[in-house]
Amino acid sequence: MKKVMFLSIMISLFVCCSTQEKTDQELLKLDKKQLEKSLDSYKIFPYKFGKIAIRSAVTRDTISSEYQSFKTSLDKVSKRLMRHDLSNPDELSLLDYLSIYRDYKKMENFIMKTDEDMFPTVVDALRVTYGDSIQKQQPYFLGKQKELVQNLEHSVLSAIVILSKDLGKEVSLYECSKTNPEILPDSELKALLSYFRGFLFFEKKLYYLSEDEISRNITWLDKNQNVDLHYTRAMFQWGNLNNQQTHLGFHALNHLFRGFDRLMMKREIDEKRALEDFEAFLNDANKIGLNNEITWSIETFLYLKTENKEKAVASLTKLQSSSLLSTKEKEKIEESINYIKNRESGKLLNGVYDKFFLSKIATKYMFSVLSQVEWEKLLKENNVPHTEEMFVVVNNLKEFIDKLSTYTSADGIKKAGKDLKDKGKNLLDKAKSLME
Repeated sequence: MKKVMFLSIMISLFVCCSTQEKTDQELLKLDKKQLEKSLDSYKIFPYKFGKIAIRSAVTRDTISSEYQSFKTSLDKVSKRLMRHDLSNPDELSLLDYLSIYRDYKKMENFIMKTDEDMFPTVVDALRVTYGDSIQKQQPYFLGKQKELVQNLEHSVLSAIVILSKDLGKEVSLYECSKTNPEILPDSELKALLSYFRGFLFFEKKLYYLSEDEISRNITWLDKNQNVDLHYTRAMFQWGNLNNQQTHLGFHALNHLFRGFDRLMMKREIDEKRALEDFEAFLNDANKIGLNNEITWSIETFLYLKTENKEKAVASLTKLQSSSLLSTKEKEKIEESINYIKNRESGKLLNGVYDKFFLSKIATKYMFSVLSQVEWEKLLKENNVPHTEEMFVVVNNLKEFIDKLSTYTSADGIKKAGKDLKDKGKNLLDKAKSLME
């Protein structure tokens, strides 16, 4: 009997512990682990390979015997990526890419386990390659200064590559994972980068990481309401807004995406917090006259929550006219409008117009904003050194990864075999002609 009672108590304790809600910090740790797992991507390794080649090319240290064994191959890739004369590029052949791929496969384990931050910064590499005689002699960044510079590099690159077809979100996520926001000094630039990181984490369903980033942003914005948000106006193209309005707009966007983070979470407290964020978003948005897909989406959601059918239909009708939405999505909204008119609006939140549809609209809107940002122009206007060269390197890296992937596919290898056969035949024909 005692054994049965003991077993019952143990089972009860196990069930109690397993069903107990995790804390915010516990859930944040789980997201961090998930982030590490998500970095195991075929797109990330060639990108990391290229970056290590660039940064290691200017190192003045031995690093390790393993690195030394790969140095020649890495320098070859670096030379390709750092070329600047785009009018007369040193094109690599299909066979060159196969050779590079062979070298890459040999050093794959080295690339996977090596932290690129052990090498000089990208800025140092650009300065040595493209700088004048004085710049070439300048010492490399070291210690805390190096940490700061490479964190800024990772942050900027994460923003530049996200919309790239060849690099995209996986590489952007890798750059985000290499950024430690705590090292960056509190500033508008840090707030923008944190917002960007938060948006990317949200898009990758890492909601607790996203919430953590954006919550810090909101705290900073609340404490610094008079800071000039010059970069923010430029990035979001809010040239018609004054600083106070820009602050409200950026504050609104942070509440918006924190609301989405919380809406996608599973605890009841999270949904309650999400509604508070959405109300804060609309409050800010109304003050500056923001009237677009985002406000219509959030208005609809809140009106459905409060069973205000007429206002929900009005917001959905405006949303239906958006050019951001596909024909299928507009049909879904039409279905939502009919649903509201004929049924209980509250049920719609778990049906046609649910949180996933809502977040999809917001994500589309944010990508449309980011696609308008002229990153190169923005960095040049803010006197970031070697901006042009950095974009050349990024473009070369895109091309390199794209061709490396293409040429090492099954079709690429077949083509390489054909090229070898054709070249062999041409050499034989040439030899015959010489002998005649």
